Amino acid sequence: MKTKLIFSIFLIFAIGSQLILQQSCKKKENPYGPLYLTVSLTSSVMQNEAYYPVNYQERSVEMDFSQPVDSSTIDGNIIFSDKDGVLNSMCKMISSGRKVVIAFQPGFQIHDGWMYHIVIKTGLRSTSGVSLKSATTLEIRTTARHLLLDTDTTKRNSIVCISDIHLGDPRSVALGYCWFSKNAAALESLLSLALVSPQVKQVVILGDLFDEWVVPYRISPFDPQAGINNSRDFFLSIASSPTNINVINKLKAIASSGPIQLIYIPGNHDMLLTQEVLEEIIPGVIWQGDSTGLGHYSPLNEIIMEHGHRYDFFNCPQPLSDPGHMLPPGYFVSRLDAEGLAEGGHKLKYAAEGTSQAEFLTAWTVATDYLIIHYSLIVAADSVNIPMGGIDNYSTPFSFNGVRDKYAGNIEDVWPATQIRNGVPVTMPVLMAIINGNVDLSFTAAYEYMQNAAPKLYKIVAFGHTHNPMLKVYPSGKQYTGIYANTGSWVNEELSKKPVRTFLVIKPGEWTGSELDVVSLFQYNLDSGGGNPDPDYIPVLLSEESIGRGN
Repeated sequence: MKTKLIFSIFLIFAIGSQLILQQSCKKKENPYGPLYLTVSLTSSVMQNEAYYPVNYQERSVEMDFSQPVDSSTIDGNIIFSDKDGVLNSMCKMISSGRKVVIAFQPGFQIHDGWMYHIVIKTGLRSTSGVSLKSATTLEIRTTARHLLLDTDTTKRNSIVCISDIHLGDPRSVALGYCWFSKNAAALESLLSLALVSPQVKQVVILGDLFDEWVVPYRISPFDPQAGINNSRDFFLSIASSPTNINVINKLKAIASSGPIQLIYIPGNHDMLLTQEVLEEIIPGVIWQGDSTGLGHYSPLNEIIMEHGHRYDFFNCPQPLSDPGHMLPPGYFVSRLDAEGLAEGGHKLKYAAEGTSQAEFLTAWTVATDYLIIHYSLIVAADSVNIPMGGIDNYSTPFSFNGVRDKYAGNIEDVWPATQIRNGVPVTMPVLMAIINGNVDLSFTAAYEYMQNAAPKLYKIVAFGHTHNPMLKVYPSGKQYTGIYANTGSWVNEELSKKPVRTFLVIKPGEWTGSELDVVSLFQYNLDSGGGNPDPDYIPVLLSEESIGRGN
């Protein structure tokens, strides 16, 4: 028995030694590890599993191979090209160990917002004779040119998109409930930049330039003593407010400039604005409304823009729940929020979630209770204490419970017909529409415009409404077919959990000559560098996405 045990131990030791010896021999036979070369770009991380982003101002592109490269095999086996052909004559290949640099010759500069390819053939070898497993293509996409750096006056190829400015009337500033009061100088500066930039072709406002909703519920929206007798007076009062006048003047200058089109799409907070009133305030503006209180704009066949409230149960026009009127439940929630601000609070985004039954009642209760608790408001829900003053043809006041009951009676029942009236491309259930008021709307953008059930497919969908600036591809990963973009907002910084003073720049390939449509998300911030005692605002790039025109 003892002899068998000793023999077993010896056998295990012998087998283990043999395995170690074999591994040691393998390491000596292949000191560089893999049997094939691999390659990546040194200073860039692959985006969306599809391409490497590179700054268009770079003077070279550096590749990193898994083994030292035999420089004698580079010629003819690394091809640098764009849509117009091979560019090797414009470059010099420099190798050092595992690095190969494609250095651009003097006088050659890669384009901004452009697609390039590096094809590496299997004829390229390492110093030990190892090659790629198969020919490899690295796709490079260069960043778009910055607004401030463009000196090309021959091309206007960019669309600047902003939304959710929320200009208020003089009362809102005086009483402290205005959402927009601290970013006026920044917005005026951005509009000045757009006005003089030689690349801007269009400025598109995706709704909520004016705010007719944010009025404390104890104050009448229309007040003859303030010179406001109707919605026209309200919007004119906003436009002439000392806080807003410079912004309005810049918009007038853009609309009358000639080379730049100023385009307006109505939002929910200005859904009672009409084309006639807007053109009275800003002559030359291009109105892009469709059904009352809604609008959309397609500058090119595969791009669509709108505010986004069309898909928001609480904030879309609701003309069927109470015939003769348009305002949705969100209007009254905004009145409650404004009351809290007027009493010295700070607005925070509420979360309204529904259940499988009676979704509206649940969401209404969550929204109103949240604001009452957050602002420590004392609200007599049954008191008729919400003066309307004639807005949206409501001449008599409401109580909050009266508002609740008014909508609860049929708003869910008429929802299918409401969506048809509002021109929703793909109808959705009530619960999804309620949730849409509290998420980023990226799923809804894809649901309405990027999936096969949609009546028309788009590559770029731009919304506002959520105050949540973002860029997101759909579906995620290498095979994406669309980009969702949200402009964000220009509300006071303390009123948002998300970055503010944000905007989009869209550069369609059809206008630039590129194979790519490029969407850039910027924030407009004071330049704190250099110790300038009077710093200027500058665009700061937050993110960028692009999509091939042929995708």
